Amino acid sequence: MSGAAQPVEPGVARPHRLRIHLLGGFCVEREGGGSVAEHWRRTGARTLVKLLAVTPGGRLHRDQAMEALWPDMPYEAALRSLRVTMHAARHALEPELAPRSPSAYLHTEGELICLDRDLILIDVDEVTAAAAHALATGDRAALVSGLTALSRELLPEDRYASWAEERRRQLVALRSRIVPALAAVLAQAGETDQAVEVLRAELERVPAAEELHLLLARVLLDAGRPRQAVRQYHAARDVLAEELGVPPAAEFQALLREALDALTSPRTGADRTAMPLPPVLRHPHDQPLIGRARPLALLIAHATDVAGGHVRQGDAPLALVAGEAGIGKTRLVVEVARQAAMAGTQVLWGTCHTAEGQTPYGVFVDALDSYLAACPAVERATVAAEHPGLAAVLTTLGEAPTRAGSPEEEQARFFRSVSALLTDLAAARPLLLVLDDLHAADPASLRLLHHLIRTAQSRRWRFIATVRGDELPAGDPRRLILDTFAEQGLAVEVELLRLSRADCARLVGIPPQRARRIYELSRGNPLFALELASAGEVRGVPDGVRRLVSGRLSQLPDEARAVLGALAVAGGGAISVAELEAVAVAGLHPPLGGPAVAAALDTAVTAGFIVERTVTARGCPVTGYAFRHPLVELACAEGVGVASRRQLHRAYAETVLVQRPDAVEAAAFHLSRADDPRAAHWLRRAAERAASLFANDSACAYYADLVARLEPDDPAAAAAARLDWGTVLRRSARYQEAEEVLRAALTSYRQSADTRSVVRAAIALAEVLGRALRPQDGLAELESVRHLLDDRPVPGDEGTTDRVDLELTVGTMHFGSGQYADALAALTRAEHAARQLDEAATLPQLTRIECVRAACLLVTGELGAAPEACEQALRLAERCDDISLLARALSIMGELARETGRLDVARDCARRAVAAARRMGDPAVLAIDQSNLAAIELLRGEHRRAAALATSAVRLARSLGRSWALPPALANLTEILLRTGRTGEARAALADCEQAARNSDDPQVLDRVRVLAAELAAEPAAASGTGG
Repeated sequence: MSGAAQPVEPGVARPHRLRIHLLGGFCVEREGGGSVAEHWRRTGARTLVKLLAVTPGGRLHRDQAMEALWPDMPYEAALRSLRVTMHAARHALEPELAPRSPSAYLHTEGELICLDRDLILIDVDEVTAAAAHALATGDRAALVSGLTALSRELLPEDRYASWAEERRRQLVALRSRIVPALAAVLAQAGETDQAVEVLRAELERVPAAEELHLLLARVLLDAGRPRQAVRQYHAARDVLAEELGVPPAAEFQALLREALDALTSPRTGADRTAMPLPPVLRHPHDQPLIGRARPLALLIAHATDVAGGHVRQGDAPLALVAGEAGIGKTRLVVEVARQAAMAGTQVLWGTCHTAEGQTPYGVFVDALDSYLAACPAVERATVAAEHPGLAAVLTTLGEAPTRAGSPEEEQARFFRSVSALLTDLAAARPLLLVLDDLHAADPASLRLLHHLIRTAQSRRWRFIATVRGDELPAGDPRRLILDTFAEQGLAVEVELLRLSRADCARLVGIPPQRARRIYELSRGNPLFALELASAGEVRGVPDGVRRLVSGRLSQLPDEARAVLGALAVAGGGAISVAELEAVAVAGLHPPLGGPAVAAALDTAVTAGFIVERTVTARGCPVTGYAFRHPLVELACAEGVGVASRRQLHRAYAETVLVQRPDAVEAAAFHLSRADDPRAAHWLRRAAERAASLFANDSACAYYADLVARLEPDDPAAAAAARLDWGTVLRRSARYQEAEEVLRAALTSYRQSADTRSVVRAAIALAEVLGRALRPQDGLAELESVRHLLDDRPVPGDEGTTDRVDLELTVGTMHFGSGQYADALAALTRAEHAARQLDEAATLPQLTRIECVRAACLLVTGELGAAPEACEQALRLAERCDDISLLARALSIMGELARETGRLDVARDCARRAVAAARRMGDPAVLAIDQSNLAAIELLRGEHRRAAALATSAVRLARSLGRSWALPPALANLTEILLRTGRTGEARAALADCEQAARNSDDPQVLDRVRVLAAELAAEPAAASGTGG
């Protein structure tokens, strides 16, 4: 390979300079004009120029170049390829180069390959020099210019190329010096907002950079924003614990104490203004608290253990007060909250309402809206500005903004905003959040609660919730979530027992003879005892509150009974006076006007049936009324006849549509109970809203009601609703239910001869069967509809799109069955069909095609072709902005990096995949990605972290029943236990894995089971010294 640089002869024009761009993408330009090849004849030539350009000095030994370009090729063959590549590169850089003439730009010096640095300028070198100068001088403009340049990615098309990793690390290190330097210059100039923007933008890129968190908190504190500094500390603490497993440094903890001191100093008197108590605490209770001294002391200690500003590590942040209906849970917690407030704790109170369906995040909306409604308008505006994610759910913050992200992103944004608001509230004083009747909460509220209590152990928050365990059947997902709280050490349960005979007598305060009878009838239930005592002489044994309520209702005027019936039909919770008055006019016979309703409500309050409550209407606090106890409410509701109940629901629906048009759930609830034709429209809106908020369980409940309503009169609309319902069920990993729903939709479409819908339903059903470890059944469904695409093709792009989806799903089913050649063939057919359409319209399908193709190549060991498919899948996933596709592409990229020994890249991809899976809410995908991360941590020597991640992944996969996630998760757990010397546990895990693998018939897992079984069989021999 001759070709050393030659001096320019006199009279010969000096070659033009070349400029090589690496930041933002590879490009070569010639100064003064002249063409440079836009399309390189050999990709190896382009890669060689890139390799030299990223190498400091532009000089590289030929053996290093051959190792980077052709690592698996024999030496002599690689040397021949290098000569050809050098020739192609010289002519690409200098097209006019005559044959056998030396190149002005690319030459050799012995065994070194060199770029001519006099004639070639490389943007990375220029940026590096300019950034070093900016750091040395502290010049603001230079720092801004350097940060802007370093914001462009080095060779994004070669993001995972190992030969560029060293230069990429150097640029990252340089950027990590530029950012704090620029922020410091901006802060010193008094431009705090700009400094904060620079730091937060960088933390989006490197969330675990503690020094940036510390600098940002310092900038905020020095600018007089201690609350935001405290919030930044907690954000740093969370990410450091999750990513690195370490607490913030001592310097950061000292800054936290400084910020807390600033919050409680006299200059922050506005923060110390006492907030009003929740409505339930404002008036003393009319009944004494008897027989609850021990639980009262425990709960007060729980509520106030952060009052001094210190959090005891290991304490459960949530106390669950459990017991039967009427046992006095709410009465006890009212007393706890009142005493905690007297001790300086700020109290928020939210109640779960069973009416209006399961409103997403209903209990938190109740608590936060009540708090914000009592705040000045300026404070509400501040909250809306600092926590924009809340406005989508909280009516007190004004009109909800237009959603810009996916449902998963909006949910994560709302979670972060709630956490940040609670952090702000707890900065000046400890915070207690009471969640009453949590058993009636929607699953989305419980997921938010889980998110909050996971991070509450180092914050000044405490939660107390009342629950009735008998309200939740064993299979209810809410019970599973509540059980998880205790299993993870996040909650402590305080069980309230019935009162003793002596305490019951003290409670009712009547002569002993009658008190003994009441105790026998009430069996120590405080509510029953008080109801019996207030009802006078009781004959016989009452069978519950129903008879007690009936007896007391008979003593009320007709108007009061009618209004109580109307209030009971609302379904629970407090109802505003204005809404109740409108319903009394339109839904009662005879109609009752405002004065009559007011008098009836006063009578009911005096009789002890209902209490006044502050409710939020159009963002403002107004007076409302609610029943004292849900059992009393139920008894009153049962006294309303079927026809009257229907009329009341119709009146409520009309009132809600006028007074609360955005209350989609309330409208759907009342219209469906009224059997109104409009119910279908509002049920669909409620289902779509719940699904957009990722409240999958609520969405499924709405879809079930919607389908039942549509089926008799509009089978086509019912089938369409089933398709959407099946998607939500699949996303929730409820595969058996999804199969039933989608089969019903498929049957309906076949009867209607709707060809395209038959194909779409079959594809959706096949995807569910594949997830349920039945890929062959999925293939059978697909083959049963394939002929429809040929015999009765749908014209235009829709028919082509259906063919793409079908072939893609066929490929996915073949992959799940281990038939990789058939899978690749189906993917090729899908890609060929997709190329007939506009790329933007088929971007998601193209991404899935590349994901499955990359997985096939990876599994079959074709590591030469797999990287290109992986990179293409990731590029497409990033372009189509679909979180589920991004999670899949990251997972496959991580597996490739693990196979090739690039463990840092593998861990980074796996962590990003886990984060994406959490946001999309698919538990099966999360289990798989978490298990893959565990396997990578094992290879990195992080044995404890690997075991914890693998165990958690298996636990999650088991909770899904028969799912595609369980066999590989068990296989990874078995290997981790074996490699860490826990052979007994490994054998038990292997037994489970063998059973799951036989059920799944997954060839990959079956192969791993055989290998692991052989290793475990040899383990005793090796331990005794007789093995190899």
